[in-house]
Amino acid sequence: MTARRAARERATLASGRLQVVETRRPGPRSVRSFKILLAHDPRAATCDPLARAIEAALENVEIVDASSIDDALLASATERFDACLVCLDLPPAPLGGARLAAELVGTNHPVVLVTRSQRWLPPDRPALQSLPWIPPDAGTAEITRAITEATSECDSVIRRRAPLPGELLDAPAFRARR
Repeated sequence: MTARRAARERATLASGRLQVVETRRPGPRSVRSFKILLAHDPRAATCDPLARAIEAALENVEIVDASSIDDALLASATERFDACLVCLDLPPAPLGGARLAAELVGTNHPVVLVTRSQRWLPPDRPALQSLPWIPPDAGTAEITRAITEATSECDSVIRRRAPLPGELLDAPAFRARR
């Protein structure tokens, strides 16, 4: 049995806000929400304005807040995100955020780094140098540009499905028989 996913296309509204539009269906197109993973240190207030700016930049957005590397990896393994914003202030800063970003890039997730400067990136991870990045106080235009840049490379890649609950624990999962 072959399963096909509907191709996605990004539409930019007259207001400049992005939205995800499902294609290949006759009649009106349905619009679903953007799903953004925001991984940052909840104790630091640096990324608080960023969440509000994301909501202003994107039409119909759902932001999943991850307060640790483990939370972000679990969320990315079980859900599909349109973009992952990773703050380098994630403890232990800056190596925690860099490690998370490298793992997300390794699993074909579109990543945007949240940092004031790329000098905080470790030299042993050259792949992170080419990722789009925004400062924590970025405006809506910068956020839209960075997310568009991050997702443009990943749109043509077919991503693996989210694992079944048993696969996360290396335990056999039971499926219903037809």
